Amino acid sequence: MKSSREIMEILEAYDLTGSYRAAAELAGCDHHTVARYVQMRAAGQPPDRRRHRARAIDDFLPKIEELVVRSQGKVRA
Repeated sequence: MKSSREIMEILEAYDLTGSYRAAAELAGCDHHTVARYVQMRAAGQPPDRRRHRARAIDDFLPKIEELVVRSQGKVRA
């Protein structure tokens, strides 16, 4: 994950050059990274916020939370 400053530098480099590869060379990153941030900006998405990636445990979180509360946080093996 890039910092807000790095993202701003990537987008400025793209605005200056108009090329993913040239901007990547200036910003010191991969051209795919430049493309992703440019596309996010064009879509109106904030480039410093990532979307939530589903995890295998997500469907079971309510039950896990219930078990933790019921056991008062004690873990048994």
